[in-house]
Amino acid sequence: MSEQQKVSVPFWYWVIAVIALLWNLMGCTILFTEVFAQESMMESMTEAQKEWARSTPKWIYLVFAISVSTGIAGSICLLVRKRSSVPLFITSVVAVLIQMGYTMLLAGGLQIMGPSGAVMPTIVILLAISWLLFSLYSKSRGWLLPPG
Repeated sequence: MSEQQKVSVPFWYWVIAVIALLWNLMGCTILFTEVFAQESMMESMTEAQKEWARSTPKWIYLVFAISVSTGIAGSICLLVRKRSSVPLFITSVVAVLIQMGYTMLLAGGLQIMGPSGAVMPTIVILLAISWLLFSLYSKSRGWLLPPG
């Protein structure tokens, strides 16, 4: 057994890794809801909000899929203590920033949804960055193992 494999991680590492996985799995659920059950999701929206949601281009759903799939993969890599979590979380953060930047700023989501519409995108961005920073920190502590 190599020296790196002998490095133990604190209990809170596992808690954060599991929370990251659960969060990203919830994101996957939201993606599937938006793609396959959009109309039922929009029942409580105003007509302007429904029109805005329906106008979302298909490529945004691809970016959304990239963000959640790399987030899930990065979380799994944390659970198996692999350094590949870092590039996966980098990809997830970039995809989240593209998705949220387009939908909330360029497509006018903040104007349509109002100030409260900024809460969830802000949480998503902050958590995506947090998972990346956590994986970088874990790598620097020697908690993540190289491929192989």
